[in-house]
Parts: sequence; structure tokens; C-alpha cells
Amino acid sequence: MRKIFSLALSTCFGMGIAMAAPQAQDQSAPSQNEQSAGQRRANPERRVQMLAKRLNLTAEQQQQLLPILTDRQQKMEAIFHDNSLSKEDRAAKMRSVREDSEAKIKGILTDEQKQTYEQMRQQSRERSHERRDSKGAGSGDGSSAQ
Repeated sequence: MRKIFSLALSTCFGMGIAMAAPQAQDQSAPSQNEQSAGQRRANPERRVQMLAKRLNLTAEQQQQLLPILTDRQQKMEAIFHDNSLSKEDRAAKMRSVREDSEAKIKGILTDEQKQTYEQMRQQSRERSHERRDSKGAGSGDGSSAQ
């Protein structure tokens, strides 16, 4: 009787460890989907570093830029997760947040930096359109997004 109890207890203990190990691993390491979603998510600190390098921002400009980008990210995420919004309302609110933050960003840039920043944004829009067009061409429906 004692051997059966010991065997049952050992089996339960072993199963508990086997079940807990994948859970602990799942909690400590983000999944592939979470990692790729995290890479796509805006990172204000990284964006400040990139803009500082490309626009030759001063330390003061970098300090002014970080709260603008952080606020934009928080507002965009809140809008994105607001399930009460229609697709059109969500897009309009996101556009408004983007326009507001762009105005604030331009407010801290010199004229030369503004020009470079606009060129960067234009290039980004062109790449975005190219990606969208290439996806449309691959679908076989003959239409292209504009």
C-alpha cells in the first residue's frame, strides 16, 4: 500500500513539474508572434535615437521629443484597443493624434531639420505605398491600392 501511495505521489509530482516547466518558459520568453508585434510597436526611445542621428538633434531637442512620442504611442495604443470605435472613427482619431504630434515635433525643429524630416516622411510614405501596391499585385485581382 505504501509503495502504491509513493508511486502515485511521485507520478503527480513529476506531472506537476512537467506541466509547470512550459508555463514558466511561456511567461519568461515572449512567443514569436509577441516578439514580431513588439518589433512593430512604436518605441519612443528608439525613435528619438533614430531622429537624433538623422536630424542631428541637440540634447534639449531630444528631451523635448521623448514626451511627444511617448504620449503619441500611449494615445495610439488606447485608440487601437478601444473596441467601441468603428473602423472609420479609429482611423480618424489616429490621424488626429498623428497630426497633433507632427505639429509638436515640427515646433522643436530648425528649418533645416524640418526639411530633412519632411523628406524622411515622404520616403516612408513612398515605401508604404510600394509595399501596399506589391501586396495588391500579388493578389491577382488586378487592382492596386492608392
